[in-house]
Amino acid sequence: MRRHIDGLPVLSASVNQLLRIFLTKKYISTPGLFGLCDFSANELLKNSYQMTGDDFYCLYEKNYRLAGSDSNLNLKNYFSQGEFISNGVDLTGARICTVLSRFCSSKIDSSLIYSIELFLDESLDFGSLVINDFLELRFGKTIRPKHKKKFHLTGISTDYELPLGSAERKINTRGARVMKKKISFCHALLKFAEEPAVKNLVMCVRENLPHAILDEAGEVKR
Repeated sequence: MRRHIDGLPVLSASVNQLLRIFLTKKYISTPGLFGLCDFSANELLKNSYQMTGDDFYCLYEKNYRLAGSDSNLNLKNYFSQGEFISNGVDLTGARICTVLSRFCSSKIDSSLIYSIELFLDESLDFGSLVINDFLELRFGKTIRPKHKKKFHLTGISTDYELPLGSAERKINTRGARVMKKKISFCHALLKFAEEPAVKNLVMCVRENLPHAILDEAGEVKR
């Protein structure tokens, strides 16, 4: 953690570091990253997190600015019946192709991703990349017309839950599969050749993660 800028506490972490944490740990397990002693409700309230929901299911959230960038982050900590179960982040200001390219510049990081699927809403304004069948990268276009040629990363979440245990519940990725239509990268490139945002994303994945692209049968292409 660092000092406040523009009214937001500054988080000394990058989007790539957070993505690495979610891929390897499946949730952010180190409260110290956010200057917290733990992820208890009392600790979160003491540190100005806002609670939304009820005693059965709720979340505690707070906004941060990422150090050295124009990106903002909203950390969401989820609770069920008073127990911390998981967390995820919403993001603004980060282009998804830039994030993926920088992440995959390290062969070690690139090897953490072994499958990737594309889901698009019919509007083509937003979609999801489902990675390793448990992690969802949400993306969308900004409301400013001149930026609509690029997709921006809007959130990272996983199917992981504590203490109930996890990926078998598929809470987040199931939502992506229900709300959006799956399309192969090859088909997307052909069908939406005139859509710059889709084309840029497909080409980015093809260039950086060819080993992880699934074919129509759901198998990794060889």
